[in-house]
Amino acid sequence: MLVSTKLTIYHIRFILYCMNKNKKNPLIIFSLLWIYVILFFPSDVDGCTMILAGKDATADGSVLLAHNNDLPDNIASLIQIIPRQKHEPGKMIIFKNGLKIPQVAQTFRMLMMNCYYGFSEGDAVAINEYQVAIAGGMALKEDQNRDAQEADPLIKTGVSGYIRYIALQRSKTARECVEIIGNMHSTYGISYPSGVGVADPNEVWYIEAGGGKCWAAQRVPDDAYLAVANGYRIGVVDFNDKKNFIYPPYLKKFAIKKGLWKANQKVFHFARIFGGKKQTENNYYNARRVWRVQQLLTPSLEQDPNAFTHPVMLKADKKITIPQLIGILRDYYKGTSYDVSKNILRQSGEKERAIGVFHTVHTDVIQLRNDMPPEIGAVIWAGVSSSLTTPYIPYYLGIKEIPSPYGVAGPQFDNNSAYWHFRTLTTLLELRFSALIKEILPVWQTMEGRLFSLQNTVEKTALELYKNDKEAARDFLTFYTNGLSLKALQMAKELKKKIKTHLAQTSNKTKK
Repeated sequence: MLVSTKLTIYHIRFILYCMNKNKKNPLIIFSLLWIYVILFFPSDVDGCTMILAGKDATADGSVLLAHNNDLPDNIASLIQIIPRQKHEPGKMIIFKNGLKIPQVAQTFRMLMMNCYYGFSEGDAVAINEYQVAIAGGMALKEDQNRDAQEADPLIKTGVSGYIRYIALQRSKTARECVEIIGNMHSTYGISYPSGVGVADPNEVWYIEAGGGKCWAAQRVPDDAYLAVANGYRIGVVDFNDKKNFIYPPYLKKFAIKKGLWKANQKVFHFARIFGGKKQTENNYYNARRVWRVQQLLTPSLEQDPNAFTHPVMLKADKKITIPQLIGILRDYYKGTSYDVSKNILRQSGEKERAIGVFHTVHTDVIQLRNDMPPEIGAVIWAGVSSSLTTPYIPYYLGIKEIPSPYGVAGPQFDNNSAYWHFRTLTTLLELRFSALIKEILPVWQTMEGRLFSLQNTVEKTALELYKNDKEAARDFLTFYTNGLSLKALQMAKELKKKIKTHLAQTSNKTKK
């Protein structure tokens, strides 16, 4: 939980006072500083989990993309519609680091889950009007190995995560989107290494930045899935397979010149060349989450939960469904020896890092289908705040507007913001996880069960309307989604009231 500025200042003053009193005792000073770092700079705040599933790997033939965006709790999230726009000749896009790139004449409409400070920071998921989607990003800087950092240093004036949404606004297919991102990496350089999921109803791609100039993209097989958790995942790059790999023409020569790879080596393993640092230091942080996803989707494959590496692409034992992916996004290792609800610490003293965590600011499953018009076939099953305390509501690409509370977000509590009401539920859950998870999660699971059972009927109605009147179909979906969103918000407020009353009553009993 992010600590308020006032509380932080108070603790800083207290620690400075104690340091002054004990300035002759370096051990005490060191201990105070260490306590401060632990309290106010938690190591597991920046991290995400992503699952990308091909169309033949899912139960209904749709492409499914799941993502938890994990950031400090006061980075509130919202849902936005970015309209299709025309731009004047000569207009430039300006990055925060000063980089300027030319704007195109026409940009496409996007439905987006975003953070309050804007998608130029990269913390968003989105679908454009052609059903091309950005499944989310993965911060990889902590996993970039030291050799790669020195050989391929980041370029401060290069492109940031913003580039993925610039590319999305220009793309009609996933491959085109990946190629635009890659070309921008090569042309301007990379300011921050990340992994990005990109998809359309026919293909799923994953692209990783190795450093300031190097990058590679791999296609996820139609009958497989990929799990990613803040560690490099692209393995052996087949330079002869242009259908399933995209890479810059200089990649091999650059790696040889910089001493990262030798020409006589049999394989070019992208993750080993550029990554591996974070996994080696803290396998519980990255690798264990990958293990858990694969254990839940492919339980027939026995794997060591303590291993640093796991298969890149896998087939699920059963066809993957949206409820299944939502369950994984909420997973906290229940039923294993790593169950975080029991506050288990490893022998080394490191705290476990689960998939479902309190500091998720938005969570989603994107559904893409090629047998329907994009307005109906593309859906973001979206939740604001933690996956543990929010329901997944279907936001169809064709909706015309977002309900007001879901379009409001800021760094401070706002009674008009849906995010902050769901975030309050998350804060309450942190107080008494084992007791309150039983009060909160079943409410949303029951609601979601009804939504899944209604989906076919709702979409059948929308398709019938679409045949004669496209706008009527969009109005219908807007009414449906907005009604669900406002109902969920009201339920969250009622849950908050119920839980706060229960906590107060429990507190009074304890005092007596």
